[in-house]
Amino acid sequence: MTWIKALLDLAYPRFCVVCGQKLSAQEEHICTLCLATLPRTNYHLHLENPMEEKFRGKIPLEKTAALYFYQKGNLSCNIIHQLKYKQQPEIGIFFGKIYALEILSSGFFNGIDYLMPVPLSTQRYKQRGYNQAEMIALGISKVTNIPIAPPVIKRIHNNPTQTHKNRIERVLNTEHLFLAESTETLSYKHILLIDDVVTTGSTLTACASSLTNTSGIRFSILTLGYTL
Repeated sequence: MTWIKALLDLAYPRFCVVCGQKLSAQEEHICTLCLATLPRTNYHLHLENPMEEKFRGKIPLEKTAALYFYQKGNLSCNIIHQLKYKQQPEIGIFFGKIYALEILSSGFFNGIDYLMPVPLSTQRYKQRGYNQAEMIALGISKVTNIPIAPPVIKRIHNNPTQTHKNRIERVLNTEHLFLAESTETLSYKHILLIDDVVTTGSTLTACASSLTNTSGIRFSILTLGYTL
């Protein structure tokens, strides 16, 4: 079947999501060079790190992880852009798998009961057709066999894009953003919250805060990107 794949690559060439170079038959979504040189955070190796500091004292947080540093103008930003705005949900599944495989041996996923992608509003979901955080969670679940949590959280309104907002505006933009119902199944569970990128942490904090009245709940956080 490799010759069929080679023919398909000739007829329909595939390109690296980061640098735009043509992919070889063995590569998927990202070329070997770009995958090797992604500016990784390695936050999963350290309980105390800059990402953890964003959430310290706000939610009962145990561990944080982000695949790479997300910096405006950096080519690696193309990963999130293609995932969110170019109708490529498979990118989220792919990078969820890649990241889970990379950190599996570190024990990061030990003790986690559920994966919980940050939900989209109904309006945004209809526009995009998928939830990019859910795609990342699906990829992680395929590697770890950790189930995705029951859909007990709803995004109750479609907050305007955070892209051009400053830090204070981002926090205000996420107040009362989520509503949690029937959370008994999450009592005394360790939840891994998943999103595409974290900037101020306000969206993830709001998501977790909607669940903090649930008895014994604990959180860890994983994203693909961490904004410097």
